[in-house]
Amino acid sequence: MPVNRTQSQYARLMELDRKIRQGGYPNCLTFAEAWGVSQKTVQRDIDFLRDQLGAPIVYDRDRKGFFYENSSWWLPSVVLSEGELMGVLLAARVAEQYRGSPMAKQIERTFSKLAELLPGRVTVNPALLYDRFSFTTPPAKPVDEKVWATVVRGLLAQRAIKISYRRFDDAKLKADKASKIEPYHIANLQGEWYVFGVHRGYEDVRQFSMARISKAQLTDQSFTVPPDFDPEKLLAGTFGRYAGGGEVKTVRILFDKKVADWVGEREWHPQQKLKCRKNGDVELEFPAKGLFEVQRWVLSWGRWAKVLAPAELVSDVQAEIAAMSAAIKKEGKQA
Repeated sequence: MPVNRTQSQYARLMELDRKIRQGGYPNCLTFAEAWGVSQKTVQRDIDFLRDQLGAPIVYDRDRKGFFYENSSWWLPSVVLSEGELMGVLLAARVAEQYRGSPMAKQIERTFSKLAELLPGRVTVNPALLYDRFSFTTPPAKPVDEKVWATVVRGLLAQRAIKISYRRFDDAKLKADKASKIEPYHIANLQGEWYVFGVHRGYEDVRQFSMARISKAQLTDQSFTVPPDFDPEKLLAGTFGRYAGGGEVKTVRILFDKKVADWVGEREWHPQQKLKCRKNGDVELEFPAKGLFEVQRWVLSWGRWAKVLAPAELVSDVQAEIAAMSAAIKKEGKQA
């Protein structure tokens, strides 16, 4: 099997650094024999340590080997090229989509540590790079750090958690309801964090917004995730932020040719099908749960979108349009 040159060189650098620190005074001849490489290769490694990584490496003629003039210098734990660093920094920038969760802070700290360990030959200015790239995400509510940690611990240890939860459609909003759930999976949907699990007393997997959990407590009650639980299957019918239980329905929407290019230039659903009609109109089809979010999305297209199926969505959109028209007329009379 061919040796990876980059890994081999870094392994040699680490061993060379170790021998120098131990006072072994290695030289090109002895080190080359030990590693089965040429003396020129070892010399290039030493030049790299001195010129690229800034190592205070000096040759002692009396001991016939190398040592460090300044023992406080340390070999960087990570060696990345400029292109690799750009990838890391951009990944950190992309990670901003996870804002609202404690994970965002952890990612930022991790990337900062990586940047500190990079050799001096990398000249990318992180601040400049951040100014040149931006990533925006939908508005999202922050998740309490203690809640996040407790839910994650429950999920990984497969232990039930007690939560104080406020339902989205709870009209009272005076006090959160106490519940106990078995967390199976955590997902980020349209910028919002959700935990999927079984509510004690029920059998189906339900969706809980982590931003609406005000308190969370880990219990000693263990549970087992069913072998047939498939998060990919669970999220397959997601449109927007709803991926809970319910029947998956086939949505068909007809878009006017005037917006056909806008509709066709991006993916609205991973399982979508796009059909072009002879007159230039396009028909979009995809499976979805929770038709309310689909309804809001269709209405955002105004007169350029017409729902073809399912019948439930057709009637919901028509009822909403009628209600909007009535509200406008009422406001006009009062003005």
